[in-house]
Amino acid sequence: MTNRMSGEVDVLSRKGYLDQYGQIARALVSVVSLGGQVALAEGAYVEAWLPLVLGQAPMLKHGQSTRDTRSVFLVGNLTAGGHLARKLLPELVVYAGASMSLPLTWGANARELEVADVALLTRAFFDTHRTFLNHLPLRLRGGAEMQFKEIVELRTELAASLALSLGSDSTELVVEQGNELQLGYQGFGVGLRVQEAFLLTEPDMAQVALEPFVNWDMSTFELFTRVGILIPIDEPMGFGLGEHGMTTLRINSGMKF
Repeated sequence: MTNRMSGEVDVLSRKGYLDQYGQIARALVSVVSLGGQVALAEGAYVEAWLPLVLGQAPMLKHGQSTRDTRSVFLVGNLTAGGHLARKLLPELVVYAGASMSLPLTWGANARELEVADVALLTRAFFDTHRTFLNHLPLRLRGGAEMQFKEIVELRTELAASLALSLGSDSTELVVEQGNELQLGYQGFGVGLRVQEAFLLTEPDMAQVALEPFVNWDMSTFELFTRVGILIPIDEPMGFGLGEHGMTTLRINSGMKF
């Protein structure tokens, strides 16, 4: 329930990459998203986000580069939408909204399509509307936030994204659900996020992930920063801390006004 502008950085890395210096984590793709929200009226907000993607293609199964590996940059889908938020109790806020994502990369080649597909993994199949190329994603979302004595915060969210095909690809339907528990005091907090993504148009595609995080909200300057590590815990991505597991470093920082 604030005006804000912010930037998000998601860096997906795979363990077990072998190079000439030994075993290191390999950065597969990075997504930088810029955007924010502004109030039109009390409790009514419009919002927009633009993701930029940088990745490596092609890559072998365990994150090893080949002689043909090259860096690829592409612009993801521009998302515009809005939401309504209401404080039902002093401790409880609920919200609901909708958005549409417009593809800005047309005629993508095989390398760009590969990087865009890998970018879907950065949030463990959450927020797939950002990089579903050749699609027009329509999204509905809602949730609630509760705070108890300024120490305990609970957040829950539910979203459904229908990505309409604009070409020969199939239409995709994704349902996302996430829950967060945060403990903190005077703007600083630590917490854990548990999320599930269900790709209903794919066989047996349900991805669960955990994200421990720290959050710092500077009320004096209206600045905020959140840093977390997203860890898949089951198939299809596999266990993120396994031999060749994938994890995502997530950073969100910005300013309220």
